[in-house]
Amino acid sequence: MFRGQLRRAALAMLVAILAAAGMQLATGTPAAAVRTVYYDASRTGEFRTNFDQAAQIWNSRVSNVRLLAGTPASITIYVDDGWPRAQPTGLGSGRIWMGRTAVNQGYDRTRIATHEVGHILGLPDRRTGLCSDLMSGSSAPVSCRNANPSAAEASRVNSLFAGTLAAPASTTYTWNGASDISPLVVGGRPATENYPFMVYVSGCTGTLIKGNWAVTAKHCSTPSSVRVGSINRSSGGTVVRVTRAVNHPSVDVKLLQLASSVTYAPAPIPSTSGAVGTATRIIGWGQTCAPRGCGSAPAVANELDTSIVADSRCSGINGPYEICTNNTNGNSGACYGDSGGPQVRRVSGVWNLIGATSRAGNNNSTCATGPSIYVDLPSIRSWISTQVGGLPV
Repeated sequence: MFRGQLRRAALAMLVAILAAAGMQLATGTPAAAVRTVYYDASRTGEFRTNFDQAAQIWNSRVSNVRLLAGTPASITIYVDDGWPRAQPTGLGSGRIWMGRTAVNQGYDRTRIATHEVGHILGLPDRRTGLCSDLMSGSSAPVSCRNANPSAAEASRVNSLFAGTLAAPASTTYTWNGASDISPLVVGGRPATENYPFMVYVSGCTGTLIKGNWAVTAKHCSTPSSVRVGSINRSSGGTVVRVTRAVNHPSVDVKLLQLASSVTYAPAPIPSTSGAVGTATRIIGWGQTCAPRGCGSAPAVANELDTSIVADSRCSGINGPYEICTNNTNGNSGACYGDSGGPQVRRVSGVWNLIGATSRAGNNNSTCATGPSIYVDLPSIRSWISTQVGGLPV
């Protein structure tokens, strides 16, 4: 009997030692397989250690998933000057942005990092206002320094990775808590599609309208080359030399001829832009904070859902040739760096190009404080077609 007690005690000790080492011993009850998720925080600058700390925290609190730095990574982490945000693409995969806006307001770096990783692990925002809840995010006081998930939050992650709970639908979560899907371009969200027609025009944005032609704003400088076909301004797509620029005689539009044709699908320009109330989307690499010079351009283009509003809402608009576009929720819209970028609307399921970003519609140097003015490209479609030798049908 005494020997049996010793065996049981020894077995219990062995189980404890193996568990501490991240291993499990078969004891008659099947255990969920531990899933390893790799993350890449090499692009996070001064916040790299915070994400390494976040991974250690999650590894110490959950048993069905283990976070390791490495590639190929299913979690890619960036840094910019907007709000921190996470864009899950599946359970244990997605993108995170460590935004300096929250850090500058005094929120704890490691709490932010662990919170954003929590979204990738399947946890939604729960704005309880409690510091003890990691996923309460910015609803907790700025003084909150808790970077540990609660027992309930850790249990939910374990259940998700064990397959006993369904993972939530993918969405974009933003730290500032205006809504679970932030409308934070200013107030936009990282591009949710790999728009093939996007063109990065050094300090501005443009759109591919033909295999060897792009459109941007006349007030943008003419670059020696552009990057076509990627939502990341520094990687992907194809870099093509610019051979010629053609300015429109009266509106804020410039056409850029490329040295060679690319294979990416251009954005078609329809015959009309649409009536007041038409739903549109703007996309660009402009700064994501409102005051001029408040931050650098994001690496990944941002998008914002908008709509066409009455010309009377925009000061100094040239009605027949320009579009007045609303500042969504009164605080979101185009900003510095978005100039020349696309305003698109869906036509039979395809994004059609109707506008090119021009300027603020209220003469205010702080972005998104009023509607924005876009050149109405359908209104000059015939001129564009003539210059480029015919637009695609």
